[in-house]
Amino acid sequence: MTGFLAIWCEIAPQDLADYRAWLTREHIADRTVLPGILGVRLFESPDNACAHFILYATQSPDVLRGPAYRAVLDNPSPWTRAIMPKFGPFDRALGRQVLKLGNGVGAHVCAWRIGAATPDLTQLARALQPLVGADGVVSLRLFALDRDSTDRHSEEKTMRGGAEGDFDLLLCAEAMTGTAARGIAQRLGPDLPDLFPTLTRADVTLGRMIYGEAAHELPMTPSD
Repeated sequence: MTGFLAIWCEIAPQDLADYRAWLTREHIADRTVLPGILGVRLFESPDNACAHFILYATQSPDVLRGPAYRAVLDNPSPWTRAIMPKFGPFDRALGRQVLKLGNGVGAHVCAWRIGAATPDLTQLARALQPLVGADGVVSLRLFALDRDSTDRHSEEKTMRGGAEGDFDLLLCAEAMTGTAARGIAQRLGPDLPDLFPTLTRADVTLGRMIYGEAAHELPMTPSD
């Protein structure tokens, strides 16, 4: 069972260039080289270039509870110490993938933060399966939060404000186009109370992929 780390972060316009340089030149690479990190994708909001959604995949949820990842969180670099206090609205959650329908990933994502108990996964899969492959939707995933991992204290967490992971489930629909992502948002949104019978909250994020990284995509020198 794969694990996940999801992050939502807004940054002020005057800090956007520095934030993206920090992400793509240091912060993400510090994580993709860790054992068990499969890769990461960075999305920007189609309506606000300063709003970002970041989704990591790991070989198992245990990777994000392990000593290598904890050491990174507790030893932030000078660049990290400079940029994190500038974060605007921020959220972060860790856990495990419990359902995936469809193959691959899409260039656009529609992500719902959901407050609800995990529903019957067989029934949920049956309800969602017809959406995969239709109208540009390539996959649907459901992730369940691990509260202990999300709430764990770290040095990095002291530099950010606000509550993190104040929801239970993350539902991600991935699509080939922005139009398809907006379409699935409009189609699925009204159905969430039926899909998640104990639903107490839901909000949606749309994103367009602007960067991706995995260990096999790190720099290579001629000697390599």
